[in-house]
Amino acid sequence: MRNRVLAAATLILAAVATAACDGGSATAPSDAQLTRAQALALNHAVFAVGAGFSDGGVPAGARGARLQSANGSSTFSFTFDTRQQCPAGGDVAVAGTIGGAVDAQASTAQVAANLAVAHTGCKVRTDDGAVFTLSGDPKIDVTLRAAASGASGVTDFHLTEIGGFTWDNGRGGSGRCTVDLSADLVTGTQNVRLTGNFCGFAVDGVIEHVGS
Repeated sequence: MRNRVLAAATLILAAVATAACDGGSATAPSDAQLTRAQALALNHAVFAVGAGFSDGGVPAGARGARLQSANGSSTFSFTFDTRQQCPAGGDVAVAGTIGGAVDAQASTAQVAANLAVAHTGCKVRTDDGAVFTLSGDPKIDVTLRAAASGASGVTDFHLTEIGGFTWDNGRGGSGRCTVDLSADLVTGTQNVRLTGNFCGFAVDGVIEHVGS
């Protein structure tokens, strides 16, 4: 059951990263040099950090505990302050908490995380061959809450990412992106509604059947 809710959370985060820049146009002056495709690539990089924690993964050096009961239920709670390497150079500082629980008898599970994410010279390669360097301005605050049951699938999902970062493409283009995104389960469905903005691109869409 824990795997089901966390896998659903991972799926939703991946879909957010794909959908967040669909449609619209850049409106903020500092973001106007980004194409939609480049903004999408940067969005993937930013959301990759949140997705890395949605499966309940705990980074090395985290402080906390995972407790298992005789009936198979469990709880976990950890705090951490760590850095992750970016694929093309630089890194990302991630600090926060992650916790959750599994009730084996009720066949339910939930996970929650609160993260502060700050890029430091994090290099991201886009599909058009450009290399962007991202730095926190000052950071992106991430909250994640998800739950599921064996009978109903995903029963709760709420994600927010709020903050900003700067970018430089090494070819004379640079700017600041603001991030203000929310993803919420649509009541009575297995769909998630995405709203907000990313790098001046409007976000408003639905991801269907996330618990399937």
